[in-house]
Amino acid sequence: MQKTLSQSLFQTLFLGIVIASLLIIGAVWKSANSFVVENIDQDIALAEKVFDKVVDDRQEVIRNVSNVLSRSFDFRRAVGTEDLPSINAAFTSYANRLNTDIIALVSLDHTVVVSHSSLFEEGQQLESTLKLAAKGVDSGFFVVNNQLLQLNLYRVEIPTLRYYMIIGVEFDQELLYELKSLVDADIIISEISTANILNTTLDNEIARDVLASKGDPSWLEVTFGNEHKYFARTVNLSSEISLPVNITLAVDTSVSFDAFTSIQITILAFTVIAILIALALSMLLSRNVSKPVSNLVAAVNKVASGTYGATLDNPSKLKEISELANAVDSMQASIKSREKHIRYQAQHDVLTGLYNRNYVEDYFENQMAENNNVQVIAITVLGFRTINDLYGYSNGDNTLKTLAVRLQRWPGVSARLAGGEILYITHEALNNDQLETLKHILEQPVESNLIAIPVKVAMAIINCPLDASSSEELFRKMNIVTDEAIHTGDWCVNYRPELEDKYTRRLSITTELKRALASQQDELSMVYQPKVDLASMKVSSMEALIRWNNSLLGFVPPDEFITIAEQAGLIEQVTTWVMQQTITDLAYFREKGYDFTVAMNLSTQDIQNKVLLNKLVAKLNEKGLSPEALELEITESDLVADATLAIENLSELTARGFHFAIDDFGTGYSSLAYLKNLPVKTIKIDKSFILSLASDDNDQQIVHTVLRLANAFNLKVVAEGVEDQASLEILREWGCDVVQGYFISRPLKLSDLETWLQNTPYGA
Repeated sequence: MQKTLSQSLFQTLFLGIVIASLLIIGAVWKSANSFVVENIDQDIALAEKVFDKVVDDRQEVIRNVSNVLSRSFDFRRAVGTEDLPSINAAFTSYANRLNTDIIALVSLDHTVVVSHSSLFEEGQQLESTLKLAAKGVDSGFFVVNNQLLQLNLYRVEIPTLRYYMIIGVEFDQELLYELKSLVDADIIISEISTANILNTTLDNEIARDVLASKGDPSWLEVTFGNEHKYFARTVNLSSEISLPVNITLAVDTSVSFDAFTSIQITILAFTVIAILIALALSMLLSRNVSKPVSNLVAAVNKVASGTYGATLDNPSKLKEISELANAVDSMQASIKSREKHIRYQAQHDVLTGLYNRNYVEDYFENQMAENNNVQVIAITVLGFRTINDLYGYSNGDNTLKTLAVRLQRWPGVSARLAGGEILYITHEALNNDQLETLKHILEQPVESNLIAIPVKVAMAIINCPLDASSSEELFRKMNIVTDEAIHTGDWCVNYRPELEDKYTRRLSITTELKRALASQQDELSMVYQPKVDLASMKVSSMEALIRWNNSLLGFVPPDEFITIAEQAGLIEQVTTWVMQQTITDLAYFREKGYDFTVAMNLSTQDIQNKVLLNKLVAKLNEKGLSPEALELEITESDLVADATLAIENLSELTARGFHFAIDDFGTGYSSLAYLKNLPVKTIKIDKSFILSLASDDNDQQIVHTVLRLANAFNLKVVAEGVEDQASLEILREWGCDVVQGYFISRPLKLSDLETWLQNTPYGA
């Protein structure tokens, strides 16, 4: 049966339009489905970053508040005196500020002393903090009573390490819902081995289904199955201790797939209409429909590949196609806006609007890769913590904002690193006049809340790539130069290689001293310098002096490593070693029949360390010695630094039977007037006044005056640094009591000292 032309055309057009429409639907479905899935994956990835950022920001807040608490004078005093009510009050105040009840104080053996949390009981020994201390980290995640906790361990030094403070965050229901609102995703916390759910923002049954699922759901499963509809990803939080749980983010895909379904229905409806109209309008309608749809498919494919832009170059005459293009364009704009906001937060400091450390590191590396010369100026606000304490954190924040505005007026890149540390990078190196101008501008008082806040800054200058060619090297050297500027009081310090050598030597001394104190070795030794009583011309005492010959560093002068030991918190260990060795040698002298005393040096930190002083008494008792056999010497500068505290501590020790001498007298910043309140019996004139006594009139006047005043205060006087007979005779004529120096004897080892005592005319 023959067909008419109209029938043949009808059948041909109908079949062609149907096939073409189906192909278009398939192409759009595939592209749109891929686009939706990729957007969901991007949402999850963004949620992971926001989740990790929120946890890090909360951790930074805890770290900042804990630093304030641990440095608070009232808190340190309460801990030092074991004032439990005051400690509890401080914990209550800071717990409210941090919105956490998990805060406790533990001893060095990790036993709870004070707890603000029901999770920890007083007297309980904590394995979690023990694990943190053993690994040398200050933060980690633990499961306690089926709850995930992030515990932070901070050292409480008064002045040395006495306790640890725990501040933690409990990932409870309230916190999870808060995090959910920020990351726009549900959260599941489950055990690693059993997959048992500890906490979740989902229904437990749904959460178990999400964890049990082996993959992401497809559009068909979500649309028609109505069961598994969550995309799930495990979050890897940055932590030096492995997570004891799995943290899973689950994003409900039903909304996204519903939008996809709506698009499919729209396309299908459009196709049906197109087929009906095409039967009447023939090839014209086919051409008008197929072309914009093809363009739309191509545009959606570009979006799916990550290329953003207008969906259609020319507006379509078909409403459905235009609406679909507008929807895709709107979706692109939303994604770009979110990416822009996240990128800004990742590169800027929230408080000041300056760049942050992450941006500076990338910027600096790019400048070095392009072989550009830059000058890096590290600006430190001196006493910024004091500004916060005196004027409040609000005024402290306003101070930083004001400094940021002032600095941004200068051409270059400005960034805030942390606290009162600001970085300024310029391609045009500033000369001295410009640096002074910048300092003058930054140090103008800041007006905040009707208060004029004074500002002082120190600058560390590093010229790159001459001084540093990588961000790691830059920040390391920046810290070295900044420390030099703060410690020396210079407002501007340029990097010099010798500063790094000084830092490296200090680090080497600290490391080697720790090793020497921890191991049984013969690097540390004691020598003794005799003191002669001028009335009897016999040895009346010995000064105990420590010596250190290191296998790596060689001989290290005591003045150098003792100072570093005080700064590094090792002075208690050094003093303990000296104390044990000195008392052992003193007991040996007594066994040999010698009745002279031994003088041992103590630092201010030692005087304040009652535990150490109790050890001293116990060691003397163990050897059958009385406190009168051991004379304790303290430098004048240590006494003048806090005379009130020195009087209190020295009086307590004097009551136990100890005798004290002021060492290096005359080098401090005070006169003899304050001696009337100090329980000391002896002063030692510093050797700088004795070495040239026989020939220097000024030294003679000073020494003569000190001897007369000491006599007025009924004080015994020791002159150190006697190098000749003439000086000895002058001192004896003027009424000095005891002398020591190379004219009498150099400091000697124990074996050499015995030989000297047997042969010297000053024999005891």
